[in-house]
Amino acid sequence: MRRAALRSRWPLGLALLLALTVSSVSAVESTRSQASAATAAEDAPAGSGSAQSLRSFNKVSLGDGFVETLYSADSANQPQVLAVRVDAAAMNSLPMSPVHDGQTCFDKDGDGISLETDCASGHERDLWLPKLNGLPFQWLMFDWQAHGHGPSHVFDKPHFDMHFFIQDFTARNRIRTGPCNLVINCDDDAKAKKTVPAPFAPEGWGMPGAAGRMGNHIVDPNAAPANGGPFTQAFAYGTWDGHISFWEPVINKDWVVTEKPSACRSVPQTPAVEVTGFYPTQMCTRYGANGDLTFTLEKFVKRTAPAGAQPPSWAPDTSRTTKPGPHGH
Repeated sequence: MRRAALRSRWPLGLALLLALTVSSVSAVESTRSQASAATAAEDAPAGSGSAQSLRSFNKVSLGDGFVETLYSADSANQPQVLAVRVDAAAMNSLPMSPVHDGQTCFDKDGDGISLETDCASGHERDLWLPKLNGLPFQWLMFDWQAHGHGPSHVFDKPHFDMHFFIQDFTARNRIRTGPCNLVINCDDDAKAKKTVPAPFAPEGWGMPGAAGRMGNHIVDPNAAPANGGPFTQAFAYGTWDGHISFWEPVINKDWVVTEKPSACRSVPQTPAVEVTGFYPTQMCTRYGANGDLTFTLEKFVKRTAPAGAQPPSWAPDTSRTTKPGPHGH
């Protein structure tokens, strides 16, 4: 089903840091200033019009409806908004049983696959993102987690995971399932959790763990919901082989349907990036009057990788230039 829609699912050494020139250090400080400037109150009301005039890019079925990726770009085909929409029909018919759809599984006990105990990733839909100038994200792994997942009292409520992958689709598919952690191959578990070196890592982040066909997930232990605060719209980074591999907003479904929010929060930024490009500084969740959910990444800013940074082989070439078109190609 998802494959038909697609048509095709650490470390830098200390020597790198010592080799940074004065100008590259200035670039790092500049990106830190950008991150500080982007800081805003969590779940502040969303500004009007920021999610308007979006173009649909890729759409796949979910329940009785669909989930789709959308975007807007400027005249230079640079990103302004990336969005994910779950239409009202899908919101009213989200699959509840089985817990997982069987795409990320491993037979731990040798007695056949149990969709309840041998799988991860919930109900997965993979979608393309447009090829916009300077956009580091290549595709989206969308998961509907009907009963949530661990850690307890953090992400154990029904929610949507939205993995915006920097890592390309083929490289992601090489992350094997197995008996370790969240059904991941034990060697790949170690590779996924390999330390991301400074200045490319978010300081002090950790848990909740690695998963097959995804990689590791890390969150800020001092931010909600990991710190015991309310679970509304949260954020995690994904890591693989000592690199940031995806950005992951996590949206509490019960919060959406109960509070009907139109709310934004800042996106946590790393001190520096390995891939020069445009990165979002704000994320917003909006519940429409017709019962649909639209999630957006907004307020993109240009960030420049410091001199000497070696991006992973699976990262996109954001220096390419594409012409605006009906689908951003």
